[in-house]
Amino acid sequence: MNNRLLEKEKRAYVSLYKKDVLPYSLILCAILAELIYDIMILDVMPVNYLMGVTVMINILILFVLFTCAVKVNIYHKMWAVISSFLGIYMLIRMSVLVPFVLKPYARHTEIMAANLLGGIMLLAAGFVSLKHSNIRQRLQEQLQKSEVS
Repeated sequence: MNNRLLEKEKRAYVSLYKKDVLPYSLILCAILAELIYDIMILDVMPVNYLMGVTVMINILILFVLFTCAVKVNIYHKMWAVISSFLGIYMLIRMSVLVPFVLKPYARHTEIMAANLLGGIMLLAAGFVSLKHSNIRQRLQEQLQKSEVS
C-alpha cells in the first residue's frame, strides 16, 4: 500500500511540472489563422475609417492571443476561459462582422475559413486547458492532503 501511494505521488509530481503543450500549440496555430485573416481582410476591404479600427482591434487580439498561449502553457484557468471567449468572438466575427460590417469584395471563402479554423482551435484549446487545469488542481490537493497526513 505504501509503495503504491509513493508511486502515485511520483506520477503526480511529474505531471505537476509538465507544461500544457496541446492548448499552447492550438493557440499558436490560431494566431497563425488570425494573421492570415488580418492579411486577407486588409487586402480586400474598402479603404475607409473601418480599416484603421480593424487594424487596432486585430493588434489587440494578437496581443491577447499570445498572452493566452503563454499563460495556458502554465495552467492559468482564467486565460483558458479568455481563449474560449476569443474563439466565440472569431465565430461571431465570421458570421456577422465580416459579411455585414467589413464587407470584403473578394476572398470570402478564405476569410471565413481562417476565422472558422481559428475559432475552433481556440475553443478546443480553452476546453482542453480547463480540463487539464482541473486535473492538475486535483493532483495538487491530493499532494497537500498526503503531506499533511
